[in-house]
Amino acid sequence: MVKDIFFTALFLFFFIGQNIAQKVIIATNDSIRAEKDVIDLLIKLTKRGTQKEDTRNTKKVFFSLMPLSGGSSKQGVAVSTINASFYMGDPASTKLSNVSFYPSTNFSSYFQFRVTPNLWLSKNSWNIPGNFEIARMKQNTYGLGANSSADSINIIHFNSFNAYSSINHETWPDFFIGLGYSLDYYYNIAEEWDNSSHMSSFGSYPYGTSSGSFSSGITFNFLYDNRRNPINSLQGFYSNFAIRINSPVFGSDYKWNSLYFDTRKYFSFSTRRHNTLALWCIYWATWGEVPYLNLPGTGLDYSGWTGRGYPRARYRGRQLLYGETEFRFDLARSGLWGGVVFMNVQSYTEPETEKFQYVKPAAGFGLRLKFNKYSDSNITCDFAFGKESFNWYMSLNEAF
Repeated sequence: MVKDIFFTALFLFFFIGQNIAQKVIIATNDSIRAEKDVIDLLIKLTKRGTQKEDTRNTKKVFFSLMPLSGGSSKQGVAVSTINASFYMGDPASTKLSNVSFYPSTNFSSYFQFRVTPNLWLSKNSWNIPGNFEIARMKQNTYGLGANSSADSINIIHFNSFNAYSSINHETWPDFFIGLGYSLDYYYNIAEEWDNSSHMSSFGSYPYGTSSGSFSSGITFNFLYDNRRNPINSLQGFYSNFAIRINSPVFGSDYKWNSLYFDTRKYFSFSTRRHNTLALWCIYWATWGEVPYLNLPGTGLDYSGWTGRGYPRARYRGRQLLYGETEFRFDLARSGLWGGVVFMNVQSYTEPETEKFQYVKPAAGFGLRLKFNKYSDSNITCDFAFGKESFNWYMSLNEAF
């Protein structure tokens, strides 16, 4: 019954969107330029009101910076968030590439440094995405499935090095086929379980819960992406299908595989202002000897943005179904201020039945402050409410 409701909800996301699409206005440029941004305000302050022309539109690289960000999960705060956006070819025929840097820490038990490039070569002939991360984590875990209780909390510590990269070649317009490599190295794994009467669900899990685990594998990628600006898409369709094969042949400790299907659709309702409906769905499945820390979980997807409203890794399981819808709009005529409202649902297979039985919903709202009108990057502040849960987020750019 629950699974039927979940699939119905996902279907309605796209069914409603396709019907709304009949009224969608096709934007001639998938990057509506705001009249004013944070840099304009800084220029005005530092130039003391002079009329010196803003020449940023002639630059080849657009930077966005947020000195401090984080969330209420107490995992840590970002020391800074930096995004560099640039064209690797003629802007008329090449998508905007970007590289994001996320150093974060709580100045005691946690630090993380993450770099996420997404490069588009001239005329979009090649796409090179990646995700590289080094971290020392202190993370809560609650066992497997979407029905895990908050009373089953267990704290685990680990160090990690993660590297994902692929190279995709355009074989048809906007359709890419590629090959990649994925590495996950978790070490110094330990738990704070102090109940001697029985083992924790983490300790009783058979793979990747000892001192460390090493997973190494190749990925086969199938990508369709006709968005013009992936940083803040107004319209278009994105779909990524990736199969990962981990084997001792590649140096992996365990033999396991995963399937990751991520699809997004955007509808624009204006050619002059941000007025966009965005839809997002993920199906993520794993099978074989999957290490615990490689299992799908809340906020553990490639983007790290699933499940706003819940702490990172609040739910975890062998398979994940996820859906989210968000409406984005300008609040100020100049485009300096904007807002969003969103809702999401997540479900995981239960360890006893391997079926989807429970759904965890969340909803929220947020504010947007235009940082760079040429790359269309935003400073974001979101507030999200889940079931007996609340979280807030500050970052650069949209969740998806």
